[in-house]
Amino acid sequence: MRGIYAADVGDGLCLAVSTIFGGAMQIDCGGETPEKARDGMRRILNTFCKPTVFLLSHFHIDHYNGLLYYSFNPLSIPRFRIEEAYYPRLPEFPKRKEFLSELFAMNLRVFGNETGIMEYDFLEAISRINGGSSFSWKGLSKGDSINVRGSSFEILWPPRFIDGGKTPAFVEQALRDFEHALEDEETKQLYRKVTEEDNTREYLGDEMKKRTYVSNRTERSIRDEPIYQRLYPRTKGRKLPACVMKANKSLRKAANHFGLALFEDNRISFLGDAEKFELESIASDLALKGRSMFDVLVTPHHGTHWHKGLEQIRCNYSVTSNGLKLCSKMKTGFKKIASKPLATCANGDIVLNQNLQ
Repeated sequence: MRGIYAADVGDGLCLAVSTIFGGAMQIDCGGETPEKARDGMRRILNTFCKPTVFLLSHFHIDHYNGLLYYSFNPLSIPRFRIEEAYYPRLPEFPKRKEFLSELFAMNLRVFGNETGIMEYDFLEAISRINGGSSFSWKGLSKGDSINVRGSSFEILWPPRFIDGGKTPAFVEQALRDFEHALEDEETKQLYRKVTEEDNTREYLGDEMKKRTYVSNRTERSIRDEPIYQRLYPRTKGRKLPACVMKANKSLRKAANHFGLALFEDNRISFLGDAEKFELESIASDLALKGRSMFDVLVTPHHGTHWHKGLEQIRCNYSVTSNGLKLCSKMKTGFKKIASKPLATCANGDIVLNQNLQ
């Protein structure tokens, strides 16, 4: 890593990483609102780098709503082209496809309610941004690594398999909550839309794929699909029913357990939205690898998640992407392990280069 740019997008994440060999990777493009995320991405492209690799840390709509929003109006920020896209591969458990379908349907419900755009598919958004040009994509698991122009990033989480081979209890709870959310007619229709399109199959494999991504929804290139077919202004700005809000919270919580965490040498450690259990495992793995000092540590879940195992780590900078809602919930531990703790809620856009100590 040569430098990072954490855009101030409120309670979300829009983070660019430049490597020592001239590569550039974008981690998430989401924010408190899609507009904030898009504008954060604009600042990154104008002043820092144009990434060729995009890494989605997990399938929370506030981590890629800006990407979806921008993909419908690519002229709103400078052009860039993604050559490789990555995302967390769900571990093997019996109801993994059902869980991902319900998570996508809920993302669609929430994003449509915010913007009026009926969209949820990460790969479709990349395809539109690329103007239909081909790109490679792959789901990542613990032990995998990705190479960005000579810099290697090792994946620490999620695991490839769930111990015991059973569906985790937190996933079962999320599935039950979603079943209640189907009392809401719009949620039921959107879930039917997601299951009919069956785009989840593209995300459940573990092989690298390379081609122009085209949804099952149409045989045409996504860029030729009329935007008006995907707009439903009637949903914009409406309050979500209580059963939908509960299911959304439950699904988000479950997805946190499967988010990406990674590191590059002793330069950067990225902890995603990991929960306490995952942070314990990640801290243990880093200790086994002899990694206890980093130039930059990107704090988990906007600085609000912590485990005592992280006390063994030291960093020059801790970087937290948060807004007014979550800044009061930041864990003080990150201030203790960092020489210079930084947070977008206090510092605005955070730009760190290798020569800044």
